[in-house]
Amino acid sequence: MRVNDVVRRPGSYGPDEVAERLLLEAMAAVDGSLERWQAEFDELRNRGAVVSTGARGAFRVVLPSDAVRYATASVYAEVAHRCGWLDLDRSLSEGEYQHLADTIGQWAAADRTLTDALETYGRPSVWIGGTNPSWPKTLAYTTADPAAALICIHLWNAPAETPRGADPRSVVPEPVVLAVRHRPGRFHDSFSYTPEGVRRRP
Repeated sequence: MRVNDVVRRPGSYGPDEVAERLLLEAMAAVDGSLERWQAEFDELRNRGAVVSTGARGAFRVVLPSDAVRYATASVYAEVAHRCGWLDLDRSLSEGEYQHLADTIGQWAAADRTLTDALETYGRPSVWIGGTNPSWPKTLAYTTADPAAALICIHLWNAPAETPRGADPRSVVPEPVVLAVRHRPGRFHDSFSYTPEGVRRRP
């Protein structure tokens, strides 16, 4: 399903979220649920997850600009999940999800890497962005229940120190966690930041 392609590889579909919005609206039309899609979009605006410049604009005050595109897709992935259009790579059990929800705020109080995230919480339900460490990514976790929110871990690279004599272009640091979106309510209140995320927040 193209919706699942777009939310996993958003950078392949343009620099902003036009593809996500068009495809979700098209899915709603096919599904006979245009009113549901409009209600979902209105709720994004009411929460501040979409502003005049879209979800991208909302993320611009949260994450470095080059990490925003991949985080933006997670907002539309969550809508697709609630509407039953998102195919999950892994569905967390209720116990796994509750453990994640209960611990991730404190977990994000320290600097973390992609390896830390995968070792602690396992393979995500949706991996947004490529596996190449040279690109930002978002790991989204949820259950098979469409009512369960996506808990999203947003990652990008910290500057790397180049070993003496090495080509700087060959040194790619492991992606680090900048922020976790895990709380309900207003968009900008839904994040916990790692120390690196605080340092790099716009």
